[in-house]
Amino acid sequence: MSNDKKGFVLYFDSYPAILSLPSDQRGWLLTALFVYADRIWRDMSISLDEVLEEFPQLSDQAMMACRLMGTAIYRDTRRWLDQREYRLQRRQTQGTPSTARPGLGPDPGRKVQRETPEEYNRRLEWMAELARQE
Repeated sequence: MSNDKKGFVLYFDSYPAILSLPSDQRGWLLTALFVYADRIWRDMSISLDEVLEEFPQLSDQAMMACRLMGTAIYRDTRRWLDQREYRLQRRQTQGTPSTARPGLGPDPGRKVQRETPEEYNRRLEWMAELARQE
């Protein structure tokens, strides 16, 4: 199982800031956010300003929007890293992944009964009849 971060979240409260930008600035903004999100989980010492220096084409308004959204990315990444560390420690102390705990997997003693379509329809009709009687 890979421990790489798979993505980041854009929140609806950022939508007005994004909508107010021209389309080219939206593209640069999104690119800068992707670069920042990809780097920050690998190295928390990376600052958003370092990433923004790589995008001189961003307007002041787009930079402000990027800082707003970058703060959320930083917060979410910090939380993700903390959870990843906690899970790693838990796995090391328990010796088993959490999905191997009792009750979280399929019951090996459970018998699965397959129904034919006719049996299924009869059962549905029986349940409907019971519902009408009540």
